[in-house]
Amino acid sequence: MIDATASSKVCYTASNIKEALSLIRRGRVYAAVIIPHSFEADIVSGVTTKVALYNSGANISTNGFIAKDIQSVVTTFGAGIELQRGATLAEVMPIKFNKHILFNPYLNYAYYIAPCFMSMMTMIFTLLATVYAVAERRCSRATELMSRVAPTTLIMSIFSLITLLVLFRILGVPLVGSKWAIVFSTLFFIVVYQAIAILFVGITKSRHFSLSLGGGYSVLAFTFSGLTFPTMAMFPPLKWASYLFPFTYYMDVLVDQTLRGSSSINTIESIGYMSLFLLLPLLIRKRLC
Repeated sequence: MIDATASSKVCYTASNIKEALSLIRRGRVYAAVIIPHSFEADIVSGVTTKVALYNSGANISTNGFIAKDIQSVVTTFGAGIELQRGATLAEVMPIKFNKHILFNPYLNYAYYIAPCFMSMMTMIFTLLATVYAVAERRCSRATELMSRVAPTTLIMSIFSLITLLVLFRILGVPLVGSKWAIVFSTLFFIVVYQAIAILFVGITKSRHFSLSLGGGYSVLAFTFSGLTFPTMAMFPPLKWASYLFPFTYYMDVLVDQTLRGSSSINTIESIGYMSLFLLLPLLIRKRLC
């Protein structure tokens, strides 16, 4: 029954508790189920018996899934015993619980976190590479500025498309929405962060300071995007701060199209908010050209 669960597989059979705990400490297993010697005798005689679960606690998500599945196994096993003793199903389970996982039925954490980290790499590389290109020397007109930014746009666009290919073809991240919505929003995401890089260079007039500012801004984007802590539960000032990062809107599009299967029309709002960041270089155009 343990092998039949989604998260657990029996890999070893230990002869005693000491050996089982040793396997956990050495990292060979995530958890150990301890079945007492009197398990069968207690059940036959009608005495309540116990099954113990020991887990490492090192991986919160993994241990949470294992604990939930083992508890389900024990509950189901106990219900089966009561049914064999003549109890009815209504007596054993007076309330039936149906669980429906809508957006990540695979319970695969990698499907959620891999696109996030890949997008973080794209964001950081785009921001820093654009700062290097723009801060190299002053430009005389806007066309010269665009010519400096264009190679970075092309390279990062190719890099982002390769990233998407790795995510959906190699890693097997589900894509239940529109692939064209993801491609367009990703390319637009690159242009938006280039605009932010131009803003930083115009404000600081220093390559080193712009790089430091861009690095800090990138890290904060991950913190306030709602991935590690839901935006709806944030303290209001922190929730307002999340709106200052295009990464927040891009991740909304990515999660909607990869896991939720949302309509591509729903991406228009997020892309509209991202487009506002394109106006930022206009605020410092006189300092650049």
